[in-house]
Amino acid sequence: MIVVSPFTPLHLFPLRFLVKIALGVNRIGILNSINCGLFLLEKPAWAVAVAAVGVILGWPFSILAFLPLTFYSLAKQFKQAFLSGAVTSIALLALSILVDHCYYQRWTSSVFNLLVYNVLGGGESHLYGTEGPLFYIRNGFNNFNFCFILALLFLGILPNCKEKVCP
Repeated sequence: MIVVSPFTPLHLFPLRFLVKIALGVNRIGILNSINCGLFLLEKPAWAVAVAAVGVILGWPFSILAFLPLTFYSLAKQFKQAFLSGAVTSIALLALSILVDHCYYQRWTSSVFNLLVYNVLGGGESHLYGTEGPLFYIRNGFNNFNFCFILALLFLGILPNCKEKVCP
């Protein structure tokens, strides 16, 4: 029996293939699939909201997987996509801070602390060390092979795309 759903074409997306390899079957992979499905259904505001859920409640570094469709959604329908992302982000960050306050007995944001520690090198970095931006670029090549190069090339080509070429 063949099941046809709005998300069936997702298996044809190279990004979906890479997310499956990099993240496996987990909530970020599922949210990325939903994000791609909403993109295909031409619902950019919902796609940005799903990306915000994945980044804030899931794994903050998954923003790299959500960025291409988020940028496209913002370019296509800026006002709706921006408002959807902003409202979702503010609500989820407030919820996250409240939950963190209940657990840690002080006002803090675990999402912000994770980003500060890993990206900016704040906190006690002598425990695990920190890496510069070149480390992440090298890991992008290592983990995503030629697709990372194609994604970087696409960022350079995107401003020159005509409406007939780009969806």
